[in-house]
Amino acid sequence: MPNTEATAAIRKAMRTFQYGLFVLTCGQSAEAHAATISWVTQISFKPRRVAIGVRKDSHIYPVLQQQGQFILNILGAGQEELASAFFKYVPVGDGEFEGHAFVPGPATGAPLLLETPAWLECAVVEEANAGGDHGLFVADVLAGGTRAESPRALALAMTSWSYGG
Repeated sequence: MPNTEATAAIRKAMRTFQYGLFVLTCGQSAEAHAATISWVTQISFKPRRVAIGVRKDSHIYPVLQQQGQFILNILGAGQEELASAFFKYVPVGDGEFEGHAFVPGPATGAPLLLETPAWLECAVVEEANAGGDHGLFVADVLAGGTRAESPRALALAMTSWSYGG
């Protein structure tokens, strides 16, 4: 039987990790999907590479596996409402996810949200499946940009939310 006190301590410690908030988008046109994620990190300079963790039981996970490319729409400070909009499945319409407009990304065609201050377009090079409840995707950065001079990313610690542990 697990020690609940030890489990609580581990969870509390793991929730001190620093995470940004991102809207992950993949697929194209009527097959586009979007979901808020927080487990993202840069893992290489040459080549520029990131790793993301995605829940295996999410609607976006099989699309990401199939497409092998995605956009990290990097949320800015104060965009909690935009982050929370994608905590659940949001149907795609004509160039938008329920009022959140996008254009096709220049490198992959995945949805590039127009509201975020920065973005990275990526191609999966490896999926590490260690048997947990999240899949780990390693991806090369193909393109990226900012829409502000000095964008400030939204951090999970800036919100009342927690995800981890």
